[in-house]
Amino acid sequence: TGMVYLASTTNFSTASLDEIKNMKPTDAWINDWSYGVDPCIEKSTAEDLLRLFSEFWCWAELSQKSKKTQRRYSSALHALGGYLVVEAGEGNKSKKSTYEFVQEKVNEGGGPLVYLDNEEWQNELDLICRKLCRYFEKNDQEKL
Repeated sequence: TGMVYLASTTNFSTASLDEIKNMKPTDAWINDWSYGVDPCIEKSTAEDLLRLFSEFWCWAELSQKSKKTQRRYSSALHALGGYLVVEAGEGNKSKKSTYEFVQEKVNEGGGPLVYLDNEEWQNELDLICRKLCRYFEKNDQEKL
């Protein structure tokens, strides 16, 4: 698309103290990801992403990890979610489920280019996307 998603750090202004402390995905992310082009698609995609990221958080047992690790995952998932909501709003999701849409965007090589000016943050996002890819593989194998 012609649109570039400019990732920023997670906005925790609407999160409770416990949510900030734990860093796991929260309903506040849905509002953070809203950008007003197609509110219906944005909301449904954001809700699906929140559910998916919450399941991934549990699968990876991130609540048991250090605060630094939780912050890394939280920031990367938040940025990825914002990017994906924009992509869906731009019509790039078509008729795919959100799960299939995310699978298409992340792979063993990493994720989409979100951090154009910050290689360190992009590397972090790619690392989390590779872990997310492993989650998808494990999930798909369990469905067989």
